[in-house]
Amino acid sequence: MRKLVDFCGATRRLLSVLFIGTLCQLPADAMADASTKKGGQWWAGYHTGVMTDGRAHEMFIPNDVELVDAYLAGVIVGYERQIGDSRFSYGAEFQANAHFGQDGFYEIAIPAVLRYHPEKSWWDAFDSFAFALGGSHYSEISALEKEIYGESRRNLFYWYIETEFKTRDPKSSLFARIHHRSNAWDAVEPNGGSNAFVLGFRKKF
Repeated sequence: MRKLVDFCGATRRLLSVLFIGTLCQLPADAMADASTKKGGQWWAGYHTGVMTDGRAHEMFIPNDVELVDAYLAGVIVGYERQIGDSRFSYGAEFQANAHFGQDGFYEIAIPAVLRYHPEKSWWDAFDSFAFALGGSHYSEISALEKEIYGESRRNLFYWYIETEFKTRDPKSSLFARIHHRSNAWDAVEPNGGSNAFVLGFRKKF
């Protein structure tokens, strides 16, 4: 039997991190948007998250999501480049993640990224949102994924949805993600997959 993690407590911790990020913000017109450099931008960061027992569509319905005693933490290196004079950028990243708790193994994920920086935002701290698609490799079959789907595999498709938030340092930001693995509607067999809520920090250089 999996040990359920208190959803309200995890939500409060997430909101606390985002609130701290808000306190650190500067007005949007005073920030130098380093992500729009036409020459491209390298960045490095780290993230940590908690796994859920739900499927992708349930991640957007809080009442249907249960957090479980399974976690991930990892480091990320990425590169992004502005698309012409648009508000969009494209890039890629490399993740090396450790999974612990119910499962214990490492994960390598390599997605391509499409990011959008709105010209005006309802919240000054909000900087961008992004969608990434690629692949994920587990060093072992996940017990959690087998519980959810009845089967799984080490290599699956991977995507994330991300919102990014500014800090006082124009080259640093916080982000929140949904971290998802699946077989992409039976594109590979056997079936399997998992989802996590993730928070992270990145630094451009």
